[in-house]
Amino acid sequence: MSTKTQKRSVKFTVHGTPDAIFICYCSHCKKNAGAPGQIASLNPPSDFQDLILTISQSAKFKSENVHVLEGSEHINTWILKDNLSGCEKHKKFCSRCGCTLWTIPMKHSGSHWIVRTALLENGFDKFPYKAEFFASRKMPVAAAMVKSFDTMPGA
Repeated sequence: MSTKTQKRSVKFTVHGTPDAIFICYCSHCKKNAGAPGQIASLNPPSDFQDLILTISQSAKFKSENVHVLEGSEHINTWILKDNLSGCEKHKKFCSRCGCTLWTIPMKHSGSHWIVRTALLENGFDKFPYKAEFFASRKMPVAAAMVKSFDTMPGA
């Protein structure tokens, strides 16, 4: 399987099947997603109810299966050192828009990249999640108390 990103400053492809697709509720993923959790690639959500809680999703690919086609000059690195694993995480992001492209957990010596599946064409459909990390930190759901809208209210 080969999937290309949409037209942006940085273009990349991924090949093969991800080793994992997961939701993570650690503090870094919550901050990165701007949500109560972040889905990282093992497989994408099957219904949008999950997306209410997990705005971002990622997939764990072997580094040799991710290829930058264009815009490598726009890729910068932010290094996180305060991780529970004790190992650095290298966040790769677009210097033009600030979007996180992938994270490289140095616990695995850079052998795997955690790619944001939302950046891949049909990424949520192709890669549904199958695991949750730091589930004890998950925000409790209060669906009965939350208003839901099919579109943006007032639009």
